[in-house]
Amino acid sequence: MKLPTMPDPSASKGTWRDWALERRTGVDWEAASAAIRDSLLAWGTLHSSASVLTYLPLAEEVNLQSLNDSSLECRWLTTRTPPLDELLTVHELDGPLEVHPYGFLQPHRSAPEVHPFDIDLLLIPGLTFDLWGNRLGRGAGYYDRLLSIVRPEVPLVGIVPVSLVVDRLPVEVHDVPMTHLATEEGVIETARG
Repeated sequence: MKLPTMPDPSASKGTWRDWALERRTGVDWEAASAAIRDSLLAWGTLHSSASVLTYLPLAEEVNLQSLNDSSLECRWLTTRTPPLDELLTVHELDGPLEVHPYGFLQPHRSAPEVHPFDIDLLLIPGLTFDLWGNRLGRGAGYYDRLLSIVRPEVPLVGIVPVSLVVDRLPVEVHDVPMTHLATEEGVIETARG
């Protein structure tokens, strides 16, 4: 399979999204998910975090749901996606779920909210990340708005197959970089971290 040509760092975010979406089709998501899960378990910080924000994966995303079944005694949290231009809300993961209009699972609308300041560590998906911790998401800005209001000392961990880590992505002023990246090769501190 021929890999897509990586864009120039000065290319638009749209061009980078197209590249990342094409590149993602070649990822073995089951193998990547297992290896990244192992990387997170080997990283000491996850064991000492009381409240961890994770996510319910889309089809072509790293699936970390097996962490919930591990020996970690964390309070697992996840997000609920509101209408555009509003903040993601945070909820306990062990409550009832419902299907969002776009087809992914999320906490039911009746689930009590958890304040973002109560999060001790965040596991964040993205299409691609760079070594500086910059994240390219799907373009709605939900995570950037949430990340801008969590406690500043909280680790922000980008969850990404190593094949989707690049040297440099385009960045805008509202983008919030990760402090760490978790790949199949381990958890590394980013240049921001």
